[in-house]
Amino acid sequence: MKKTQLKLAVLVVVVLMVAVMALTGCGNADNPVDSTDNAATTDAGGDAAADTNADSGDSAANAGADNSGSSTTASAGSGSWMWGDAAWEAAVRSKVEGQTLKIGFTPPAASEFYDIIMHGAYSMMNELHDHFGVNFEFEFVAPSEHDAVESQIATIENWATKEFDVVLVCTAGDFDSMNSVYQKANDAGTAIYLFNMPAELWDENSINMVSCISYNNGLQAGALAGEYAAEKLNGEGKILFISGNDGHWTAARKQGFEDTIAKYPGLSIVAEQRGEYVRDKGMAAAENMLQANPDVNFIYGENEEMAQGAVQAIEAMGLKLWDGTEGIIVVGADGLVSGYEQISNGMLTATVDVGHVDMGREAIRSIFMHEMLGYTLDKVTNVPAILVDADNVAIPDAYAKWALSIEPAFN
Repeated sequence: MKKTQLKLAVLVVVVLMVAVMALTGCGNADNPVDSTDNAATTDAGGDAAADTNADSGDSAANAGADNSGSSTTASAGSGSWMWGDAAWEAAVRSKVEGQTLKIGFTPPAASEFYDIIMHGAYSMMNELHDHFGVNFEFEFVAPSEHDAVESQIATIENWATKEFDVVLVCTAGDFDSMNSVYQKANDAGTAIYLFNMPAELWDENSINMVSCISYNNGLQAGALAGEYAAEKLNGEGKILFISGNDGHWTAARKQGFEDTIAKYPGLSIVAEQRGEYVRDKGMAAAENMLQANPDVNFIYGENEEMAQGAVQAIEAMGLKLWDGTEGIIVVGADGLVSGYEQISNGMLTATVDVGHVDMGREAIRSIFMHEMLGYTLDKVTNVPAILVDADNVAIPDAYAKWALSIEPAFN
């Protein structure tokens, strides 16, 4: 009798389990909680990576926003990034809908690199417009070259006179001169935000800005290139250094590079020449140094345009590019689509993706959170950076191409 009752009890349990599995779907393909459903989760107030090309991440999760909230999900197929739950979005929309931010964007020169940053900014402005009804007036003006600082100053002063809300600045100008320009803009009611600037070189509290959205040029660019040189050359080799100019980016990146290779006595920089941050002058600098030092092992082009010029010089002189075992290694810094193509084709050995897309996105997000919602910001926010070679080029390449595909739709 007891055995019969036990069997009956087991049977009842089995029937109940089957019923529960049927009701919940047991994680089958038709169930919305399927573990293979490509959903992204975020805390309220933060971003979730809803676009599958954004694998390298968005640094916008920590720019002064309070990320303590309920968890919510967004389908990766929606093509949108998540901004909290519906209640949070409605609260924000009720505060900012229909308002317009006037933003000026001025890099030190027009280039592929700054175009990627600007398209990253487009992507965030589009999201803010779609989610909260914020409108943007966005103006881009770049000097003819890095050293044309006076025209950039005139642009900033003009925007302040026109009562722009914010000016985003990246400049080759000297610190004191530009700091005076920033203060005048602040006095006129125009907030200054910096991007792609080596803020680590200065006392951040002395800079007349709201915030700097960048990366550490020494630790996140120069040092990464130096470690790569040590790894690939096993701590022994001759290096050529192509600098941009005598300004702050060169100072920061070179310091990070030199500090790193100093840990390896067998590595030495045997020649250095300026390439002015452009490809043709980078090529000329490389040719000059290679003629005197044809036995070098490694060329560090402080930016990617100059590094690509060095690749051209090596090919033109009939020297051998690195093939994984021998040849001259060439490394740059920026993260250009043109550079990623060269890496994929076995020409440029490596580069440093300094987080250009995220700089554009985080700059706009920081402006929105501070200027429109009143959140506080760090004086300096550094985005993630990564050394890119043939082993991992696919992800940063896809992220940059995604950003470049974005067109402005924020009015």
